[in-house]
Amino acid sequence: MTGIKLALVVAAVCLSQACLGVGPTQVDAGATPVGDCTELDEPGRYELTQDLTTDAGQCLVVSANDVVVDGGGHAVRGEGRFGTAGVVVGSWERQTRNVTVRNLTVANWDDSVRATRVSNLRVDGVVTRESRVGLALRAVNQSVVASATATRNSVYGVSLSDRSRSNRLRNVTATENALFGVHLVGDATNTTLTGVLAARNDHGIALVGSRNTTVRDSRAVSNRVAGVWSSAARGTRVTNTTLTNRLYGVALADGTTETTLDGNTVVGNAVGVRLRDSDGNRVLDNDVRDNRDGVLLIESNGALVARNDLRNNGRAVTLLSSDDGRVVESSLAGNERGVAVRRGSRNVTVAAN
Repeated sequence: MTGIKLALVVAAVCLSQACLGVGPTQVDAGATPVGDCTELDEPGRYELTQDLTTDAGQCLVVSANDVVVDGGGHAVRGEGRFGTAGVVVGSWERQTRNVTVRNLTVANWDDSVRATRVSNLRVDGVVTRESRVGLALRAVNQSVVASATATRNSVYGVSLSDRSRSNRLRNVTATENALFGVHLVGDATNTTLTGVLAARNDHGIALVGSRNTTVRDSRAVSNRVAGVWSSAARGTRVTNTTLTNRLYGVALADGTTETTLDGNTVVGNAVGVRLRDSDGNRVLDNDVRDNRDGVLLIESNGALVARNDLRNNGRAVTLLSSDDGRVVESSLAGNERGVAVRRGSRNVTVAAN
C-alpha cells in the first residue's frame, strides 16, 4: 500500500471513530499492520491491529524466515474444526528460521499454534486455549517458549514431538488441559523446563520416549493422575520441583532409565515416587512426606534411594520384585512402616538410615 493510500485509510478511520482512541490498535513505527488472516511470506515485523475471527482452516501463516508477529494483545479465534490452526509457522516442506510470535491469544482451533521444522522459534507471552492442542511444536530446534499459558485444551497444553531438540520452556503455565499439560514425545531431546506450573491436568508433565529432559524450579500440582509421568524415557532430571497430585508425584514406567529425582518436595500424593518396570534410576535428597507410599518400586532393579527425608508416610519405601536396590542414608521418621522388601526382591541394601 502506498503512503498516500495509507494516509487516506488512517484519515477515514479517524473520522469514523471521531479520533476518540477506539477501533483498531495503532501499529508501532516500522511494523506492517495486519487486520485480517493472511500469509506472511516476507521477512519483517508484523503487528495485529484487531482481533481476528474466521472459519478458515488457518489464519496467520508464517512461511518466511526472520519474522516477528506481535499480536498487540489481540486474539485469533477459529471454529475448532479438526485440522485447523490459528497460527502456523513453517511446514514439512522447508526449514524456517528466526520467527517470534508474541503478545497474542489464540483460541478454538485444532492446534492454536502449530510450528513445523522451525529453528530459533520464540513464543513469548502467548495464551493458547480451548483448542485440541494449545502449542504444537513438531521438529522444532533451539527454540524458547516463555511466559506462555496453555489452558483448557482438549488434549495437550504444550506438545513437543518429531525429534524436537534443544528447546527451553520458561515460566510456562499449563492448566486444566484434558490429558497432558506439557507433553514430550517422539524422541524430543535436550529439553529444559524451568519455572513451569502444570496444574489440574490429567498428567502435569508427560515424557514419552524423551531423552535428556530437565525439569527444575517448577510445580506439578493438583493433577488427576501424576505430576511427572515418564514412559520409556532416558536421562531425565527432576529437581527443586513441588509435586502434590491425586495419585502420583512422579511415576516412572515402561523401561524409563537413568532418571535422577533430586531436591524435590513430594507431599500429599497417594504415592510420592513410583517406579514400575524402570531400572537404574536415582531418588536423592528429596522431601517425601504425608503420602500413602513414599517411594514404591515395582519390578525396578538397581535403584538408589539415598539421603531422602521420608516422614509421615504410610509406608516409607517398598520394594516389590525389585533387585539390587539400595535404600541408604535417609531419615525414616514418623512413618507407619519403614522399608519393606517383598515379592522375592534380591540383593537389596538397607543401611545407615
